[in-house]
Parts: sequence; structure tokens; C-alpha cells
Amino acid sequence: MKSVWPQGFVRVPEEDWTQAPVEELALKYDTVEQHGWYKNLDPTVAELGAHLGPGSLVLDYSGGTGILAVRLLDSLPGLDFGVLIADASPKFLRLALNKLGGEERVAFRLLRYLKEARRLQTMQEVLEPAALERGFDAVASTNAIHLYYDLEDTLRSWRKLLAPGGKVFVQSGNIGLSEMEPDTWIIDATVEAIQAAAIARVQSEERWAAFRPVLGDAEKMAAYDALRRKIFLPVRPLDYYLAALEAAGFESLTVRHQKLEAQVSEWREFLAAYHEGVLGWAGGVAKIAGQEPTPEAVAARLELLALSLNDIFSGRPSFQAVWTYITGR
Repeated sequence: MKSVWPQGFVRVPEEDWTQAPVEELALKYDTVEQHGWYKNLDPTVAELGAHLGPGSLVLDYSGGTGILAVRLLDSLPGLDFGVLIADASPKFLRLALNKLGGEERVAFRLLRYLKEARRLQTMQEVLEPAALERGFDAVASTNAIHLYYDLEDTLRSWRKLLAPGGKVFVQSGNIGLSEMEPDTWIIDATVEAIQAAAIARVQSEERWAAFRPVLGDAEKMAAYDALRRKIFLPVRPLDYYLAALEAAGFESLTVRHQKLEAQVSEWREFLAAYHEGVLGWAGGVAKIAGQEPTPEAVAARLELLALSLNDIFSGRPSFQAVWTYITGR
């Protein structure tokens, strides 16, 4: 199969992260690929498959450990197209390289955080001139756009990168909707609900008495709130994203929603990887409490997280989550 990448383009840059060991956090995150709620990728894979043709190039922005790329490649086994996975996490990108480095249809770019400028690098800063001149036929952002602090700059970068006729495919389970059916959730909204349920348990049950003192420390609780909202950003409404896309130059925007059944046990497993952000006050976090939590405290925190999830879903094994899909030209 002839390479689809422009002449002079480097699939795998010679950078330190490519030689680093694969880390446990990335491996743990990658297990979400097996979770039922990751069927949220299926519509995007289908839409991309219908849009792409021979020689097409796709930017998988915030591509992480390569979950979308794997599914897209598997769905189009005979098509000579290219997927560029770009991500800000060297740990996640290293695992993606481990999985897909031998696949000629896949390339990789790390977007570094520029401390002085207080922003991530743009794609224009990490790509060769030949790739920028060629452009991309699609940009996909899955399960990530709700995490972007510099949304407008990111979208403008995408717009400049797209070739004529190129399209953007955005989806997220954390886009706020003005109307939702009863017992349906924006997925990260469960994090704030867990917070409330956990506080109620700590205040009412003696077994959690050791966690009570911090609840009365307004300064520390504010710090834990800030940590939680840094990892799980407050939900922003759909109109916010549509306005930002239009301002960046995208048009013919279409929006649709899809309900997906998520298993509580799988969502608990995912949140457990970020337990310091979800319920850091229960047992403490070193940079706020001044010392590392004991293993016993961490175990208790994870148990409290599980019980709180059980409380907000009334013991049901699954819940309905709503994903929003936006496409634009």
C-alpha cells in the first residue's frame, strides 16, 4: 500500500516520549475501550467511513491511547487513508504508539504545553509545511471537547488545517442540553452528584466520621472543589459549542443526540482511576492536605465512591447517558 502521507512527513517524530516506558495510568485508561458506553464512538466511525476516500487524511485530535483510530482502521481495512493521532498526554500517546506504531496509516504528534504562553501547541506548530499545505479531510474530536480550556483557538486551528470540503466531527457526553428526558444523564454530571451523596453519607454515618473534619474547613474544601472541576470541567451548554464553531468558520452544522446505556460498574471503574479528583477530600490529597493519604484512607475513599454511585442510581446496574454529535463543514 502506497503511503498517503506527504513527502517529507515524519510519522513518528524523534522525541523523548517515544522512548519512554508505557505507564500504568495509560493502560488503566485504555480499558475503557471494553466498556459498553464506548459504543458512543460507533456513530463517529460510521460518519467518518462515509466521508473518507482513498488518500484521505484524518486528524484524531485528543486521540489519546488510539481507541478511535483502532476502530476506524478496523472498519476500513482496505482503504489507503491516514490517521494522525494528536494528544497533549505523552503517557497516552506512548501507549497509542505501542499499539499502532507499526501501522503505516497512523502518525503521531504530541501537543506540548507552552508555560509562558499558557496554552497547548497548535497543530500548525507541530506539523511540517508539506502536511499543512496538503491539509486534512476530516478532524475528529471524541469524548474530549468539553475539556478544552482554549476552545476558540483550538477550533480556529482546526479550520485552518482542513482541506477544501473537509469536515469536523465532534462528539461528547458532557455537552449541556436545555431539555433532557427523566433519568438521563450528562455523564460527568454524575461527579457532582457523587460529591453530594458522599457528603450526605459522611455527615450521617459514624463509619465515615474520620472524613468529617475537612467538611468544616472551607479553604480546603474550596481547594478540593477546584481540583475536581479542573479534572471534570463544569458542563457548558450546547449553544456555547455551536457559537464557537461558527465563530471559527464552520458552517452547515448538524446536531443530533443519542442515548447510551452505561453500566454503573464500568463507570465506577473509570472514576476510580481519578479518585483524587472525584472525592479527594475523603482521606486527602498530598498537595492540599500536606501529606499522602494512607492506603486505608484510599480504600475507604473508593468504597465511599462506590456507595455514592449506588445512591444516585438507586441501586440500578445501569443508567442512560446522552451523547451529542456535531458535524460541520
